[in-house]
Amino acid sequence: AGLTSDAPGITRFTPVDSPLPRPEEVNPEMLSLALEPEVAAIAAQHQSEVSGTPPERYMVVDIGGGTVDITVHDKSTGRISVLLPPMGNTWGGTTINEALSMLLEEAVDDGGFQSFIESDPIRAIATLNKLFFEEFEERKKRFGNEIEGFSKITLSLPRTFMKHYGSDKLHEASKLHMCYDPGDDSLSIGYNLLEEKIFKSTVDKIIECVRAAFDELTDHIDTVYLVGGFGGCRFVRQKIEEAIAQHCGKLYDNIVCPIYPDLAVVSGAVMWRKDPNIIQSRVADATYGIGCQPEFDPSIHDEHYQYLDEEGYKQRCKNVFKVFVLKGEVLKDEVYKTTLIPPSQSLTQVTIPIYCTGDDGVQYTRDKKGKQTVRKIGELILDVPNPDNIPRDERD
Repeated sequence: AGLTSDAPGITRFTPVDSPLPRPEEVNPEMLSLALEPEVAAIAAQHQSEVSGTPPERYMVVDIGGGTVDITVHDKSTGRISVLLPPMGNTWGGTTINEALSMLLEEAVDDGGFQSFIESDPIRAIATLNKLFFEEFEERKKRFGNEIEGFSKITLSLPRTFMKHYGSDKLHEASKLHMCYDPGDDSLSIGYNLLEEKIFKSTVDKIIECVRAAFDELTDHIDTVYLVGGFGGCRFVRQKIEEAIAQHCGKLYDNIVCPIYPDLAVVSGAVMWRKDPNIIQSRVADATYGIGCQPEFDPSIHDEHYQYLDEEGYKQRCKNVFKVFVLKGEVLKDEVYKTTLIPPSQSLTQVTIPIYCTGDDGVQYTRDKKGKQTVRKIGELILDVPNPDNIPRDERD
C-alpha cells in the first residue's frame, strides 16, 4: 500500500548497517515486489469455499493492521485482469488498539501516558505495547468473533502501570462506564462501550471505503472476499454485510472469508511469484509522465510557458507534462518510447524527471504561480556526450 501513488509512501527502510553479516551474493534481480491487494485476491480465490461456480468478477477487501486495501478483479479468461486501481485508507485493525489507548489515557487523566513514560521510558513503553498490542489484541479478536452473548472484555493491568497511577485513579474509570476491580487489578469494558468508543470509528471508515469502491464499479460482481487479520473478524464482516446491503439495496450472498485470512498476503505473494503471468493486466492508479521543454506550438501551448532557448533562435515551452500512461488506463506488458533533444547545445548530461498525478487533465508540471502540480517520483540521469559537436537538432 505504501508504494501506491495516493498513499504517503514508504518513508523509512530497514537500516543496512545491521550486525548480521551481509550475504556473499547480492542480487537485486532476485527481489520481486508484490502488490498487496493483488496477491491477497489470489490467495482468497484459492483458499475460499464459494457456493456455485467460482466467481469471475470479485472484490477483495484486505483489512490488515495498518491499512485497508480494496481491489476488483476479472478472471473470466482464466488470468486475472485488475479492473480498478487499488484503493483504501489507513484505518486498519491497529486503530482499534489506539482507540482503547485513548480511552484509558482519559481514564487516568494522562494524555499520551506522558507522566508514566517519563518515569521510566524504556520499561513504560514496553509495558504499554504489551498491554495494547498483545493482551488486548487477543481480547479484540474474541470480541469480534463472539458477538452473541458477549457482554464485556476484561484486561489485566500491569503492575508497573498500577503502581504509577494507583487504584484511586482507576476507580475514576467508572465515570467512563468501565469497571475497575482492585482485587486482581483488572479493568472491564462493556460491549456497548467497546462498540461505540473503540470499534465504531474504525469500522465506519472501513465501510466508507467499501462504499466508495462499489460506487466505482461499472458492472456486477459475484463475490466479496474479506481477508487480512482484521478482515477475518466476525463483527467487521457483519457490519460490512449490512452496509453493502444498505448501499446497494440488496444483500450479497457471497461475502466470503478464507480459512486463514491473516495469511492471505503472504501465501498469495508466493503463488504470484511462482506464476507472475497470473496477472494479465492492471489499471493505472495515476497518470504518469515526464517533464520536458518541446518546441512551442501556439495551437496547444500556453504563452505563459513560452521562452527563447539558450541559442536564442527557437521558441520553446517549459514545464510541459508529457504523459505516457493515463489514470484508469489498462496496462499490459508494453514499452513506451519517446525521443527528446537536449535543451541546450552545451549539455553533455541531461536529467529527465518522472512525475505522477491523481488529477485529470494536467498539462504542465507547474502552475502559473510556480507551484508544482504533479509529484516527482524519480528521474533518469543520462550522459549524452557530443565529441563531434553535432548540431543540437540532430542530437535526438
